[in-house]
This record gives sequence, C-alpha cells and structure tokens, in this order.
Amino acid sequence: MRESDFDTFSAYGEVIDNSVQAKATRIWIDFKTERVKGGYEQIKEVTFMDNGDGMDGNVIHRCLQLGYSSRFNDRTGIGRFGVGMTLGAIHECQRIDVYSKRAEDSKWLTTFIDLSKLSSTDAGEDIGISTPIERMPNHDNFKKLDSEKGTVVCWSKYDRQIETAAKIIEKTKEYIGRTFRKYIWNGVEIYVNGETVFAIDPLYVTTQSTRFPEDTPAEEVEPIIIEWPVPEGLAAGEEQTSKITIRLSLIPKFLRPNSGSGGAKEAKNRFIHKNQGISIMRHDREVFYGPIPYWPGNNDWFSEIDRWWGCEVNFHPVLDRAFTVKNIKRGAVPNKELKLAIYEQISPTVKGFLEKVREVWAENKLRKEKDDRDKLGTHETGHESAEEIVKQTPTDLTSTTVEDPKAAEQALLDRLNRERTKQEESAWVTKWRSQPFTIEEDSWKGREFLELKPLGGNDVLLYNSSHCFMNHLNEIIAELQAQEDGRSKDLAKKLKRLIDLVLISYTKAESKFTDEESSDLFEMLRMNWGQYLKSYLQKVENDD
Repeated sequence: MRESDFDTFSAYGEVIDNSVQAKATRIWIDFKTERVKGGYEQIKEVTFMDNGDGMDGNVIHRCLQLGYSSRFNDRTGIGRFGVGMTLGAIHECQRIDVYSKRAEDSKWLTTFIDLSKLSSTDAGEDIGISTPIERMPNHDNFKKLDSEKGTVVCWSKYDRQIETAAKIIEKTKEYIGRTFRKYIWNGVEIYVNGETVFAIDPLYVTTQSTRFPEDTPAEEVEPIIIEWPVPEGLAAGEEQTSKITIRLSLIPKFLRPNSGSGGAKEAKNRFIHKNQGISIMRHDREVFYGPIPYWPGNNDWFSEIDRWWGCEVNFHPVLDRAFTVKNIKRGAVPNKELKLAIYEQISPTVKGFLEKVREVWAENKLRKEKDDRDKLGTHETGHESAEEIVKQTPTDLTSTTVEDPKAAEQALLDRLNRERTKQEESAWVTKWRSQPFTIEEDSWKGREFLELKPLGGNDVLLYNSSHCFMNHLNEIIAELQAQEDGRSKDLAKKLKRLIDLVLISYTKAESKFTDEESSDLFEMLRMNWGQYLKSYLQKVENDD
C-alpha cells in the first residue's frame, strides 16, 4: 500500500486538507533535517500543526484507519474518501503520531501507527491501532499553536525521500501556495519552517497575499460557464446539472516583452516558466496543474508561448466522475467528452491571447532592431543576403514611378521610424537608394502580410510582422538558429533567404503593371492572399 499514486507534495496536501476542513486558521509544517554521509540533507521528521477544531477520542482512535473518515463520501467539502492522510503518510514514512484536542476537552489525546513494528510481528498476531492515551505533543514548536484546541501530526522514520531536503522544502512552499491559494486568500495562514507561504495564482489575476502584491493584475475575460450532467446516483432529480466555471487570463505585458521572457528572473520568481497548462480546482482546492493528457488541441498546445495565458477550471465534487478524481485527489483530469467541451469553449479566447502576445513581441523586436542599428550608425535590415542577390542579378528595371521620390521616402521614414536623428535618417535613405529592393519589417493590423512601397527607381518591401505567417516563419527560423549544430543555423539562413527571394520576385513582377487600375487590383489581391493564408494556417494549427 506504500506504492500508491501519491507523490511527496500531494501526501503533504492530504494533511493540510484535514486542517482546512477542521476550520484551522493557522497551519505550520516543520521539517527536522540532518546532514548525513556526503553532505546530503536527510529529512528526519515532518510535523504538521493546526489550530482547528480537533478530534474526540473516538475519531482520533480511527483517524489512522484506512477507509475511515468522519466525512466519508461527503461532497460538500474537499474531503471524501477516508484514505488520504494515512495513505499519503505511509507513502513517505513508517511512523505516524497524531495528537489532538477539542476546546471542550481537558486533555490532549494521542495514538500512532508504526509500519516497522507491523512488518516485524510474528505471523498470526493481531495488531491494531492503539487506544488513544493522554499526552501533550512534545514538538519543539508546539507552542506555535497557542490554542486550546488543534491537531498535531508527526511523520518520522522518513525513508522515501526523493531529493535533498532543501529542494523538497522549497517545492512544498510552491505546491501549497498554488494548491491552497483560495484558502490563503480567505485568511488561512500557512507556514513552512516558520516562513509564510505566499499564494501563487496561475491566472496572475489576484495579487493579494502573493510575493508580489504590487504587480499589475492579469487581463481576465468574462468567465465561461458549462452546465454538465450530474451522474446517475448523485443527481437529486432528472437532468440535474452542475456548473463548471472556467476563468481565462492574459499575463501583463511587462512580464512578456519578448519570446525569451519566460527564462527571465522576473518570470521565474513568479513561477511563470512553469505556467504551461491548466489548473483544475475541486471545490476551490487544486487537484491538477499542468498540460492535460490527450488534449484535443494540436501538439503546440501547452508549449512555451502558452505560459503567458492562464486557465482555471473549477467544479463541484458531484462531478468527480466527470473529472476522474482519484481517492488521493491527485492527477484528476476531465473525461474525453468534457475535455472536448472545455477545449471548444476556450480555444477562441486562447487564440486571441496568443495573437496579442505575438503582436507585442513583433513590436518590441522591431524596436530593438532599430536601437541596435542606431548604435552601429548604419541601417541593417536583417535581409541583406537576399537584397544582395537581387542587386547583383542583371534584370530589367520594373520599379513603379512616383511623382516625388523624396516625399515618398519621407512618408516611409515617418511610418517606420518616427524617432530618429538626421544621421539615422540619412543611413536609411542611403540604404534604400543603393539597391533595387530593400526589405523592411513593420507591424500593422490588417489582412496583408506584405506591402510594396515604390520610391521611384527603388522599391521597399514591407513585411507585416503581426501576420501569423510571419510569426510562424520567424519562430521556425529562431528555433533553427538556436540549435547547437552549424547545419541548423545554415538552414535557417537559407530558409530566410529563400522566402525573401520568393516575395521579392512576386513584388518585382507586380511592379511591371503600372496603371492605376492594376494598382487597385494588386492591392485587393494582396489582401485576399493574406486572408486566405491566415485561414489556412489556422486550419493547420487546429489539425496538427
């Protein structure tokens, strides 16, 4: 029975569940550790203390019995099954001591279970849980209770440690802060080794009692409500449903300035680098966090870019079966039909969030490239390879004539670079005049992913970095460039040059038609081309 599906942190969570249901307002978790051979920090004991209502003699006698609970099958709170605390404890250690006292009782009572004694018992001997006796807890920090009632649970003979004590302690704070965040917001104080546990909101909407209370809250949209059938046997009447509440949010701009922001200190301090998935809450207590297995969406769901939006799904315990809740309240995920329903409800909003994220990245990328070029005192477009090929290839001149080339240059400068010195302005114009085609990147709302700007003898091709085609292309190129091998970096350069040449060739062919009627026709063609391309790429995203 020690080989259950618990992990270290969900086992701790079961004890905290009991404290919460006992109406505790203060909960302490203390780790006693020691250095062993090789400097490894070993956990000796973990003690949980609360100022909740406590247990009477009958309940404390049976609290370590698997399958017993004073709230067995009660779906009004976060408990239900009667196996959590004991099964979680023996997953980690061999001895559990429980002390408890109610306000109306005069003495503390205690009982224990020790697996090492059970396993060494002679065959045939009947072993049970001892009748509670009167005894005060002797833990060093017992005085922290400062209460006439409460419960103390001590785990000792700790033999299932998965990593160093320091890492477990830090991860425990993270797990508790996220799993019990709504209870912390409602006034429950939780401490680990004397340190306050701060709430962690995967939506980043509520900053109260978090480590960063002054943060700008995330942008939250209107909650989505799904009415889901209550399973037979639990429904009070025919066709009874229960509400599933879905909340969605977009993390503030200041934390997501570019595609590499997830690794920044500001993001890691807020656990944003781990925020790729969905938080599932059972009666305001988290029972799952992360990418949902066998999600109906494509393989790109829950990738790095998805850390910038948050999703919380909250349900009532009457829907435990629909969420396949286990008796350890860990790993609960929606069944196939419910997954699809949630996916269909949140997909449009998530797509809108990702478009906003990419827009910010594109704008900041252009701004950074401009700043970098300005520092060098030259104008580098990032597309020099293709521009040089066009420059050196003898072809007919097809640039559309303009009445006032200087005015056209100035209008383009104003559009692309409103803040510039005379020296920077001169560098841009010199670049344009030196070659038949120059590629510049801009960002605008609209269906087109490119636009041609004739300057009278020279042309500038504008790429719309906000269009999904350019986003996908840049992400592929960036991924190739990030690889360690030179072959991938070379392929990234070739891919970029190839796309540049394809688009330059098209616009060069377009510029052979110089009459006004053709100009309107090609403008409409580019708009339709961009719209169709966007639709096809969205279909690719859905089918991948």
